Amino acid sequence: MNENIAESQPSVSELRRDRERAELTERIMDAAREMFVREGYEAVTLRKIALAVQYSPGTIYQYFKDKGALVRAIIRRDSQDLREHLLEEFTLENPVEQLVEMARRYAAWGIAHPNHYRLMLVPPPAWAEQDRELHEHQHTPLERQLLSVLHVVVKNAIERGSLKAKYTEPALVAATLWAGIHGAVLLEIGMATNDRALIGGTDTPFEARFNTLKEVFLDGFLKDEAKPAQ
Repeated sequence: MNENIAESQPSVSELRRDRERAELTERIMDAAREMFVREGYEAVTLRKIALAVQYSPGTIYQYFKDKGALVRAIIRRDSQDLREHLLEEFTLENPVEQLVEMARRYAAWGIAHPNHYRLMLVPPPAWAEQDRELHEHQHTPLERQLLSVLHVVVKNAIERGSLKAKYTEPALVAATLWAGIHGAVLLEIGMATNDRALIGGTDTPFEARFNTLKEVFLDGFLKDEAKPAQ
């Protein structure tokens, strides 16, 4: 019995090959994201990506049969990564505090992964088509899930009486919140250095802009007694 267990365990060489394969897959995806953003989706080929990672085109085709397969793999990987980062278990019970924390996590992920974010949330048309095909057969698109989660949290806040009386539609409030933080992330990762004075100064950290956005939304939507302590 012990011999059978030993035989079922992967060998050192198999573990090394698996690790090397995973590392090369990440290199291919990272290079592809950067090239798609810099050169445009249509201009990038698997051959160009192979040259960027210094491997033969034949090696790339062993990992991805075509550009569409690579794009779908990137969409799955990045969607799952953001989903886990954003939706992992909260220790917060207050829905307003949950909204603030979700916005903070969302922004942090987008700024840390600018190429991932651009391609996932502002995809070129051909990329968006791959995304639609992927989701016809698999899980709910990430943006729809994010809005659904926001809708639930906002609905809880409304039911608890935290929002001003005129805000009675959770979907409208959720979409407005998401649009605000999405725009803030796009400005942060897309604004040229020379233009940063237009969004608060070249040396102003994103945290300052995030806090200002948070205060604008909290002041606009919440009753005074529902605002979290600063």
